[in-house]
Amino acid sequence: MKIFILSPQKRVSGGPELAHQLCSAINRLTGVKAYMSYVNLESPYNIVSDADTPEQYKLYNVPVFSDINEIDRPENVVIFPEGLTYSLNNFSFSKKVLWWMSVDNYIESTKEKNLSYIKSEVSLHLYQSYYAMDYVNKVLPGVKGLYLSDYINDEHGKFIYPAELRQNLALYNPAKGYEELKPLMEKANWLKWVPLTGLNISQIILMMQAGKVYVDFGNHPGKDRIPREAAANGCCVITNKKGSAAYAKDVPIPEEYKFESPSQSLDELDKLLHEICDNFALHQNNFADYRKFISKEKENFETDTIKFIERLKQES
Repeated sequence: MKIFILSPQKRVSGGPELAHQLCSAINRLTGVKAYMSYVNLESPYNIVSDADTPEQYKLYNVPVFSDINEIDRPENVVIFPEGLTYSLNNFSFSKKVLWWMSVDNYIESTKEKNLSYIKSEVSLHLYQSYYAMDYVNKVLPGVKGLYLSDYINDEHGKFIYPAELRQNLALYNPAKGYEELKPLMEKANWLKWVPLTGLNISQIILMMQAGKVYVDFGNHPGKDRIPREAAANGCCVITNKKGSAAYAKDVPIPEEYKFESPSQSLDELDKLLHEICDNFALHQNNFADYRKFISKEKENFETDTIKFIERLKQES
């Protein structure tokens, strides 16, 4: 048995990084050989010949393979992210595993039109979040599945800048939930709002170490990385209750930092931001359990990876 993990060609984001993390973990921790295979995002969603690993993921030291005839064999396993379900029909013989990393993105891109095909073709489902697990169990009742989440880059949380030296900076991701966040930015204009865009990992860590709070009113289509990165670097985190943020097992922060309807809670949010900035060490300590949760994710991921491989061996 060999394992081939599909990822969009040249795509650099949370999902592709997770795919490379899994490939690396399988090769390090098990006797099974795993490879990355990169897919063209235009129809017919074929594997690209001679594609190279994106520079950002070369640290995972993963082998790349592109010969579809060698991949598509009955003894092999192909892992598809939920964003590449249209690639399923390119494989006729190999065992298919679908990894649900971003539920909302799947719904948006497919309008759920291929669910029946997925149910007939996929032998095992992997869940990056409990939000994804609930979704799949709802729309595809009775399918086999395993929890296999992820972990953030090891560079985050190596140190935490002292609370008393931090500035009144509120960090946010302009690519997610900006329209929801904008009224709060106008209300709390006494804060300096810093978009996390156009930065490399060292610059992101520097901003997270300097700031006090990260605010995310996006859709949370999976267990998002940036809130965890911010918390690991010592920020307080404020979210809405969309997607995985509604699940305490996915985003285990105190309820006082989660808001059902941010646009209807601007006064309450402004008050909380003042309290965080004025009593930062106290609020930062409220995220100690979340930081412990995040620090154990790599170990848990490796344990779950081994369980996944053992499951494949049992069913082969």
